[in-house]
Amino acid sequence: MSETKTSNFWLDLAADEIIRRYPDGEIIVSSGISPSASYHIGHFREIMTAEALTWAVRQRGRQARHLHVVDDFDPLRKRYDFLPKEFEQYVGWPISLVPNPTDSKYGSYADHFFAEFEQHLEPMGIKPEIIRSYRDLYQPGKMAPYITQALSKVDRIREIFKAKSNRELPADWTPVTVLQEDNRFAKGELNTFNKDKETINDTPFNDGRVKLDWRLDWPARWALLGVQVEPFGAQEHGASGSSYDTGVDFARDIFGIEPPYDAARYGHIHRPGENIKMSSSKGNGVTPEEALKIMPAEILRYFIVRSRPERKLIFDPGQGLYNLIDEFAAVQDDPDHEFRDAYNFAVAGDTKRVISSVPFKHLVQVYQAAQGDEGQTLEVLRRTDYKDEVENERDIIIAELTFVKNWLEKYAPDEVKFQVQKELPQADLSAAQQKFLDLLATKIEDHSGDIDGQTMHQLIYAAKDEAELQPKEAFQALYQVILGKLYGPKAGWFLASLDRDWLTKRLKRQS
Repeated sequence: MSETKTSNFWLDLAADEIIRRYPDGEIIVSSGISPSASYHIGHFREIMTAEALTWAVRQRGRQARHLHVVDDFDPLRKRYDFLPKEFEQYVGWPISLVPNPTDSKYGSYADHFFAEFEQHLEPMGIKPEIIRSYRDLYQPGKMAPYITQALSKVDRIREIFKAKSNRELPADWTPVTVLQEDNRFAKGELNTFNKDKETINDTPFNDGRVKLDWRLDWPARWALLGVQVEPFGAQEHGASGSSYDTGVDFARDIFGIEPPYDAARYGHIHRPGENIKMSSSKGNGVTPEEALKIMPAEILRYFIVRSRPERKLIFDPGQGLYNLIDEFAAVQDDPDHEFRDAYNFAVAGDTKRVISSVPFKHLVQVYQAAQGDEGQTLEVLRRTDYKDEVENERDIIIAELTFVKNWLEKYAPDEVKFQVQKELPQADLSAAQQKFLDLLATKIEDHSGDIDGQTMHQLIYAAKDEAELQPKEAFQALYQVILGKLYGPKAGWFLASLDRDWLTKRLKRQS
């Protein structure tokens, strides 16, 4: 991308608007997620959107930083199903103080779950500056001035809540909670607030025990970190009266800053057929580790940014993966494709190929026909019209086979999976089908020279016609005696990929 480029891609439009709003100096982009459980790719939409905005600004010649805040001062809200029963005692504790529920090397609950996520940031091309809310902001006392400002303007905070959220706050409400000796939060008592000493409930603001309410914490963070741009979830924070709506007024009236530009209000990521968003606690999330086992990082980056942020995304790791990878391949080979700008971000300007020119669907079928053998897969590809691709893209194809293997093991629909049967399967064939198999075996034996997919297709149809069979009956006979199923891959190239002697013996045994 360049400054002179005209584009309707959302990322280009957002970056242009960011630069218009902030014509001078470095631009600070922020994201933030609470490590309350294992992260899933829905979380990647926030951090990836912030990374994309940072990248697009830099592409325009401006300096930009991406800050990612780990909200590790949040309390453990409940004992999730994946936690042992003894973790009931930690409900209400800050997750930075809750013990690690696993045997990993990390000391706390928050550290463990963020470390799980952090290990995938670099492979995904995401390089933010990490800021931990508890350790880096509250414990060192950096939030103390903002706590003082909030407690000094409680009446104005009440007015904003009433005007923006139509909420009448209780008479004893305060914008802070105080961490007690039992590691649970108690309400700050406003009549104990000492502005000069910066204490409430006899607790100083500068030692990490006084925490702002989320609606004040967020704009206070904007002020402290100098945030100018922050994408956020449209449903969680973007509705009228929600945390961004009140945060705008809190930023101006309580903390004396202009709120950041809401460059992208993103939607949720769902699994196919589900009305609820991905959630680790609900068990329907796909983790970054799982996603990166079935596709290159560049394709996951592409998936997240190709659609406008406000659109709900459907992540289908099953049949939908065919469409996603083949679409990416089409964009990869077409500089004028409508999604080329999304591709440019996905590959971060790198010109090397990400995936091979072999259609993913074909690669899946050949890999299975070759019974998972890498060398045999390459040999079958050479015999099925992909000789040049094997010669020129061998390393890329081999890397893709790992994705194919993992996908077949966990996500592939049954209708695309098959296995060549070592022993002759039981098959209920008509006399005409048996005749067809015998005719086909003879034609294969009699054919001089190599048999490619197209030639095999012609032999199948010639045998079918002589046996006076309908195509469906012929193909079902083939699939039954080779795969033990009534369906399978395209028969021409599939039979051509098999060992010729083995194939003719199998066809004759059944006939």
